[in-house]
Amino acid sequence: MLAYPKKKTYKDQANFIAYGRKHIYCERCGALGEETHHIKFKKMGSSERDDRDSNLLRVCRPCHQYFHGVNSREAREEAFRIKEGK
Repeated sequence: MLAYPKKKTYKDQANFIAYGRKHIYCERCGALGEETHHIKFKKMGSSERDDRDSNLLRVCRPCHQYFHGVNSREAREEAFRIKEGK
């Protein structure tokens, strides 16, 4: 029997969407925030998306690319420091 992934509903992503609306500017550089970044994402061993505020960061595109770039481990540590400073 095939296991199909859980369908994402608005309720599942409600906080993710609300976070993006609350935070207008990039929390790393102060530019216009265009995207919401998961600090710890599903590939890192979590069984589900974690859309709590403590795991989200509003960022501009260049900063989002930085967080997913070559030095993503250091970038993730920086993201946690940004969250702790708030």
